Amino acid sequence: MPIYLREPEAAPGGPDGKGWNRLSLSAHFGTGGGQCALRPRSWGALVEAQDTRRARWGGHGPCIRSGQCDDCPVLEALHTRCTVIPVNAPRVLVRIEPVFTPGLAFTGPAGYRLWVTTGPDERDYRNRQPWTWDHAVRVPGWDLGPAHFDEHGDGFWLERTTRVPALGCVITTRTRTSSTRHAFRVARCGVALLHCSGRCTHDTELLNAISHACPGPEGANEERVPVHWRQAQEMTPRPAGSIRFGVDVRSMSVKIVVVDGPRCERARLTLSGSGWTADRVRAAGEALRAHLADH
Repeated sequence: MPIYLREPEAAPGGPDGKGWNRLSLSAHFGTGGGQCALRPRSWGALVEAQDTRRARWGGHGPCIRSGQCDDCPVLEALHTRCTVIPVNAPRVLVRIEPVFTPGLAFTGPAGYRLWVTTGPDERDYRNRQPWTWDHAVRVPGWDLGPAHFDEHGDGFWLERTTRVPALGCVITTRTRTSSTRHAFRVARCGVALLHCSGRCTHDTELLNAISHACPGPEGANEERVPVHWRQAQEMTPRPAGSIRFGVDVRSMSVKIVVVDGPRCERARLTLSGSGWTADRVRAAGEALRAHLADH
């Protein structure tokens, strides 16, 4: 994909077709040189950076290697210096703060700070490390959402996908001859255990999706689950083809059993801790249904 964006050449006749006006600064200065499609400077340019084939000169930062992209540190950082979202949320709002040079009242912003927030109502976000636009282009596993405008300024949304696990959830796998076990731990406490019969047929996106449903540190403990056995039916996922689901609620855990065919148990997910609300149990069940039905 193209990364180097060449500076457009000015028309020989000037904007009026009769030569440059001597009062125009454009007659004496260039337009800034080549730009890099991986260095956006606005939300629109960040959209273009997701697929640089649609990138246009004008909205990106300057190229630092004169078009020599093979050993460029910007391209290397895209794969080796990934940006981590510092909050555990399915969707974050990145606010754009313009930075002005002191003493220059009639100029535009000298740069921008980008602040990750949990939404429009969060105000205590300046304790986090601010981003630059270069950080925003290096966020794997998150899709770029729409722009956002309110009385506090501009911003844009980032939406988490199953290509990345939830922040703070550690997933470990132990493979045996007859089964595979995936353990989910939050704040060093086990909150979920996925037992797969035989060889796993799913990919890592299932594990990431389950981690998205896991509670945070406040709900990671060895206390009773807050759901009742009467809620088992409403938390049971719908059948998917030959796959059926069952939910068993006990005082200390919730088990979601996946059955393929009449009696073949395909997987079993055990959830424990006081953070497993009915909504989180449903989300974990839907993750099983979405990812096991396709394999």
